[in-house]
Amino acid sequence: MRRTAALAALAMLAACQGEPVASPAADPVAATPSSDVSPALAGEMVEQKRVPAGACAADEMPIFTCKFADGKRVAVCGAGEWHGRYRYGGSTSELELEGGKYAHAMYSGGGESQIAFDNGDTRYVIFSRMVRTGFGEEGNNPAISDGIVIERAGKFQSIRICDDPDLKPIDMNAANAIWEDEGELFTEETIRADPFGNE
Repeated sequence: MRRTAALAALAMLAACQGEPVASPAADPVAATPSSDVSPALAGEMVEQKRVPAGACAADEMPIFTCKFADGKRVAVCGAGEWHGRYRYGGSTSELELEGGKYAHAMYSGGGESQIAFDNGDTRYVIFSRMVRTGFGEEGNNPAISDGIVIERAGKFQSIRICDDPDLKPIDMNAANAIWEDEGELFTEETIRADPFGNE
């Protein structure tokens, strides 16, 4: 009874804001979370937009997801306090990692969020980045990029840039519900995603 009333209230609130209301049964993200997820985290899950099937489970909070030009996808999902999941692959997952760390930095005219997962001496740093490229009268002219930097033994190996109209950049609120901000970014190699000549 309480669940029905809560859903009706949520529907009325969304209608007041002029947003379409999706049926709870049709949204896998809004499914009832498992008992090991905190009530605050469960509330965040209900508010997340729909993500591609298989990116995050029904009891996980979508934090980031994107597809690359070759069709491979990366997703970061929250599964509880200090517990994130990294998934990478095509139609099936090729790599799954647990744990993760989060950091955010503000820039003049932008900012950057990073989530790092370690696998032995290899570090995968997922990033969402916005930097200003305009400094004249034309204004900020921000460059926005998302992707992964891969480092091995502390040295840059590669960078993959998202190529996805349905990209979900790093959700800072969701990330902060899982991890505490480390206060310092994990890598500066994300500058490679910026437009040429803006370094």
